[in-house]
Amino acid sequence: MSTVDDVLRILQTYTRRAKTAQVEFSQLLTFTTRYLEKVDNDDLRDLEDNTENLLAARLLELEKSGRVAVHSTGGKIVSIDYREFYPSLVSGHYQKMHDRPLLPFPDESMIGVTIPADAVFPVDVRTDFVSWLARSQDEPPVVVRLMFPDGVKSILAGSQQFPRTLAELSVQKIRAYLRSEKNVSYIRSKLGGAFRNRESMLKEMLQRILTTPDSAIRSVMEPDDFSFHFWTTLSSVLIKDIAPKKDKLQEDHDYAQAAYLLGYYNVHHKAIVQRRRETEMAVQMLDNRLSKEPYAFTISDIYNFTDAKGVLLTKRYTTQDIHDYLAERLRPGSANELAPVVRVKGPDGKDYYIRKEFVLKVLIERLFDISREFADHYVDTWVGAMKEDRRPTEMTDDATFSQDVQTRMTERYPMICALLRFDLLYLCAGEQKLMGEAAAEINRLFDREARAIRPMHQILQLDRKKLADDARLLLPFWQAFPWLNAFVRFLQRVFLGTRTPGQIERSRRKKGPRKAARILSSTAAPVTEDRQDSTVMQLGDARGADGGRTAPSRDSTPTSGGATRKVQAQEFRRRIEELQKGYVGDGGSVDAKLEELIERWNPLLDPVAKSNLVEDVNSLVRDFLRRMKVGFRLIPPDRARIQGFAEKLSQSDVFNQIRRKDALKTYLELYMLKILGKING
Repeated sequence: MSTVDDVLRILQTYTRRAKTAQVEFSQLLTFTTRYLEKVDNDDLRDLEDNTENLLAARLLELEKSGRVAVHSTGGKIVSIDYREFYPSLVSGHYQKMHDRPLLPFPDESMIGVTIPADAVFPVDVRTDFVSWLARSQDEPPVVVRLMFPDGVKSILAGSQQFPRTLAELSVQKIRAYLRSEKNVSYIRSKLGGAFRNRESMLKEMLQRILTTPDSAIRSVMEPDDFSFHFWTTLSSVLIKDIAPKKDKLQEDHDYAQAAYLLGYYNVHHKAIVQRRRETEMAVQMLDNRLSKEPYAFTISDIYNFTDAKGVLLTKRYTTQDIHDYLAERLRPGSANELAPVVRVKGPDGKDYYIRKEFVLKVLIERLFDISREFADHYVDTWVGAMKEDRRPTEMTDDATFSQDVQTRMTERYPMICALLRFDLLYLCAGEQKLMGEAAAEINRLFDREARAIRPMHQILQLDRKKLADDARLLLPFWQAFPWLNAFVRFLQRVFLGTRTPGQIERSRRKKGPRKAARILSSTAAPVTEDRQDSTVMQLGDARGADGGRTAPSRDSTPTSGGATRKVQAQEFRRRIEELQKGYVGDGGSVDAKLEELIERWNPLLDPVAKSNLVEDVNSLVRDFLRRMKVGFRLIPPDRARIQGFAEKLSQSDVFNQIRRKDALKTYLELYMLKILGKING
């Protein structure tokens, strides 16, 4: 079966014989019929059986691809313009020059056909040639007239000759020039001053032009500093020597044309090399940036990478350069090996890119920080809820707590969720050959039997019951006991007419939406801290500052008792703050002092193990305080009592590995004061 290419070959044959790009359809039809009679080709049988219709159909297909222009009248093809006729005609002359490089560059007289003015693009070699060198080769070929200054003849060239052909033939012209010993001596004398102390390199380059022209062409197309300087200087010398001549011979035109072309080829490709180097440097900066925090990046983050001066790297490379770089880095070396860069999709739908050597590092460090953040969040949230007599479901139910942790993690840290994949972590751990605590930290994430990652609350080491206990520790003392809390709330309703949100919610569930609406509309403002404290202090029984016991008088009212209680609470905080100042001084920071003490007593170098040890010590202190009598919470201890508690704790067997016991005891004392300071905060 015939194809478009078959018809194109027939059209090319006809236009060459007719020496014209404009073809009457009737003439082409006659030529095609005769052509098919002479050619014995089974693939052309259908064209032979239905010549006119198939020829017209194939020409219309060529028009769609931009190869020809079809002119029709009344729905019938009348004529065809074969747009590639003139470029192909010019290319034929250049093909001859490959075999005979001494032939001159072509002009209209050598082509033998008058090319219409609208079919030739005039190009000034000094101003427009470089831009034409950058022209895409995907565009249809055209004929270009290259115009030179100083009376040098113009030449014709097809745009398809621009990438390399003109450069190759120009080097051949220079090679012919240097075959004359006289010319070689002249060039050496002219270039000697410009290449002082590099005479051997100059001699070698001239020899390359004479003996290995392919190597000389590469020095033009891929110039280094020396070859760029050489070709620029050589072109200038030849042009200055030939341009002043009034009666130029054909060889003078050839040499001048070659010098001009090579000079601008040299400039064009030097710019390409320079841009390539800048791109490579920028891509290297991109590669280095992937090795810095936060280590994992979206494609948008990568687009916005900057250099040290804050300039976007995309000014030095294109987005395609980024995609090419990532495509190469995302390609694994083997089936059982991770690619240098790993791409993971987060629950937010974004792709994250991270170097494989940082996957475990990011997980270990971020999971530790997130665990502490989540623990603080739940403790603070539950304390606030319990102060309002509410118990969130996630505080009392394991399944709800687990789901809440997973949801919160997905929303706040999608990148970490994306990295928590069994296959990814398994391969990373295998390639990095983890040992010791690092291996244990990663292994605890795995459920090896299920070949999956453990639930998120286990990964973050969040124990619902322990967090609830920590939250209860931070409640006012009367709320720590359910019976006392209920009694105080009863008195609040009786004497103050107030209800907590938790009480209102329980009432709504019992009495229905309508009853709850009436309760909400009639309920007074929420309990303020002052009013809450007033009730508490009226009922409280704690030691005064003088060590005796203070009790409300029979004549005291809720308001006066509340004021007394508030004063005692303020006195408690003041006493705790005074004790803290004994450790940190005026204006000092408790947290900063604790960090300083940690560095003194904590001997571990691994950051994860070090932080785990600190958290174990802190948990032991909180558990110890939780077991103390409730009355202790509003009776500020003196320094001797705190030191006694710290001494007792430091003698525990779990602290045998810690040698600097003095620093540890000081840390325990100050941390106790920090916890006690929060009880009434």
